[in-house]
Amino acid sequence: MIFATIVFVSLTLQCIAVYCSFRLITLTGHTRAWLLLSLGIATMAARRLITFMTLLPDQTTHRGTDYSFEIIGVLGSAMMLVGVLSIKPVFIIIKKAEEEQRVLAVSLQEALSQVKTLNELLPICANCKKIRDDDGYWQQIETYITNNSGTQFSHGICPSCFKELYPDQYAKISSGES
Repeated sequence: MIFATIVFVSLTLQCIAVYCSFRLITLTGHTRAWLLLSLGIATMAARRLITFMTLLPDQTTHRGTDYSFEIIGVLGSAMMLVGVLSIKPVFIIIKKAEEEQRVLAVSLQEALSQVKTLNELLPICANCKKIRDDDGYWQQIETYITNNSGTQFSHGICPSCFKELYPDQYAKISSGES
């Protein structure tokens, strides 16, 4: 009876391991690898089933038998099951990372498609700094760059130009007057 119980426990553990490894096929998408592993464990379970079936008719022949071989089989079956169950979280992490990578790649591709680069020679007026576009029209430099790169401008005045254009105001500010 003890021998049959040990074989039954081993058989049950192997059947659960087969079921869990079949479930990993859908999680990982690696059909061939998990199918082979599942079939390998199922073959071992079939061997245990045959042993178990031969024990049912005559339970007396195994009295005094050394159970160490079957106990090792139970331990092996338990380790198979724990191994299959332990690897599932690893594949979940990998699948999540792959999905994040796909989302990031799509996002990067969208961003890249929106980036416009200025990588040609630009004809620019030496006096007013307007730029001639591909159609031959002259545009303010800010308009051209905004249209071709999406860059927005805010205007200010540098200290040198401020001094040149507004000398009276510059003198007041420099001397500390308000």
